[in-house]
Amino acid sequence: MGFLAPISFWFLSAIPILLVFYFFKKQYDQQTISSIYLWERTLQEWESDRWWNKLQKNLLLLLQLLILLFLIFALTRPFIVGEEVRGDHLVIVLDSSATMMAEQDGKSRFADAKQQALELIDQLGNEQKVSVVHAKKAPVLLASDQTDHAAVRDKIESLQVTYQHENLSDSLQLAQSLIQQGTGEIHIFTDNLDKESVSDQNFTNPIVVHNSEVLPKNISIQAFGVKQSGNQVSAIVTVKNESSEAADVTLSVSNDANTLEQLTKKVPANEQQTFSLTDLPIHDYYQVKIGDDAYPLDNVMYALLPKQQSPAVYLAGEVNPFIEQALLSAGMQVTTVPKDEDGNYSFPEQKPNAVYLLSGVKADQWPAGPKLIFSPSVGGPFDVKEKVELDYSLKQVGDVPILTYTDVSNVYLGQAFSIGDWNGLNPLVQSGDQVIIGKGMYKKSPMMLFAFDLNDSDWPLQPGFPILLATSIDELAGSGKSLGYYQPQKTAAIKLSTATDEAMIEQLDGEDIKQLDLGKSEVTMPTKPGIYQLHEKTATGSLFRHFVVQLDNEERTAESAQSFSIDTGQSEDTATLSKQEIWRVFAVIALFILFIEWEVYRRGISSR
Repeated sequence: MGFLAPISFWFLSAIPILLVFYFFKKQYDQQTISSIYLWERTLQEWESDRWWNKLQKNLLLLLQLLILLFLIFALTRPFIVGEEVRGDHLVIVLDSSATMMAEQDGKSRFADAKQQALELIDQLGNEQKVSVVHAKKAPVLLASDQTDHAAVRDKIESLQVTYQHENLSDSLQLAQSLIQQGTGEIHIFTDNLDKESVSDQNFTNPIVVHNSEVLPKNISIQAFGVKQSGNQVSAIVTVKNESSEAADVTLSVSNDANTLEQLTKKVPANEQQTFSLTDLPIHDYYQVKIGDDAYPLDNVMYALLPKQQSPAVYLAGEVNPFIEQALLSAGMQVTTVPKDEDGNYSFPEQKPNAVYLLSGVKADQWPAGPKLIFSPSVGGPFDVKEKVELDYSLKQVGDVPILTYTDVSNVYLGQAFSIGDWNGLNPLVQSGDQVIIGKGMYKKSPMMLFAFDLNDSDWPLQPGFPILLATSIDELAGSGKSLGYYQPQKTAAIKLSTATDEAMIEQLDGEDIKQLDLGKSEVTMPTKPGIYQLHEKTATGSLFRHFVVQLDNEERTAESAQSFSIDTGQSEDTATLSKQEIWRVFAVIALFILFIEWEVYRRGISSR
């Protein structure tokens, strides 16, 4: 323990003054009066049983001395030395993504992270500054250069999970900028941040990363899609076992709490498997659910059924067998187009609700209508060049609904065709600056161009590949849809009916979530994942359209990592010991003794 104001010990000189006043106060001579002698003896015998009367004179002096001592100690501002904190500025970065809701011993990762952050603030001295960065998709600065630690604590305690994917890269850059002019330390509270990604950013201040512990057991639903074929619906579900032991997984597909299908399969440890379900009845939406575990958010997923007949798919060229198998498993009507005697493909007459999937087919043989192109031939209107080796991993460009179930960053692609002219197609996936997948209109027909050969990629082995094909074909065929799929708190443009008088977002039980402003075309989606409906009230009745708020693909796996720290080489003299002042404790004790002293004095007066 130390003292911030030791000069206050000079007030100890008041103790001799108090003793002088006490021992040299005015004394009275005692006189014996015979008329009250018997009463005085009786009173002395009665007071002999009262212990406070025996101690009153000395006790009052002792209590007054204690009050003075504790007041002097409070004036010296004593403090307790806490853990070593580098510099005079602490920056806290808090991850509030969905995976922080994973539970360990009945307590969520997020609650544990907030508690650790609060304990860290409690160890600081009054002179040390605190800043807090909320690591949302767009980082938010909750507190900056605050010495009012109580206010910072309130902001951390009120923080809620956003269910968005965290943006730690931008959050760290923001945290670093807060202490550029001084010395400090950055503490990151998250669940799965590796040391390499932090080391590569060349920070100038020490960084401490508090990662979460490994979950004992977690099984997640990675993908779920449904497709109508005639009067029946088929579904595809991909499940991943993230634990170290094989597990029996029970899948339950339902609608409005009515179970439609249920099956149990064994999934090996650290592997994922895709299951197909057929002969489901037709509904607007479906829910798939597995049993509870440490991370409940990845145990449920919803899928919307397109409001149209399944498109007919015509295959032409050297189509990879994985493509045909994926389309069949999705319930698509698949037809292989043969060649005629001249070596040309005999495409049927253009039909409504038909999509052509072409692989290695020259552009002059492309039929009119919606097309999905794989392995484009060299040359042609797109100026296709030979394959080139790729130096960068794949990345998604913008928010593309058809890539909802596909994490392209996990897809391997060794080489791709170089496209000289994309003819106005918008990029969906890139490798560095090279566009890999484009989508748009070509000769008045919708088109998607995959500028690579599936033999150069492991994409067909990814769980979302069948759903990617199905959603791409639905998009090209112009599926009649409900509102679709969105991420938590995503802002999206929604077109309301011109006859709408009132619109609101509701849960399926009819509870209102948000009233919409008819004058604004953009709507912010709900925070919590689940299925909702847009309710439009008109003069003639109500219109309902379903939509799904679902987790980002990266939030469907509750991974963990070891905590670590990175020392950037700051000298030891920049380290500051946190000083937690405790003068209030001594002041409270002095006040309490004052009450005791007053009570002793009062009893002494009343007993005379």
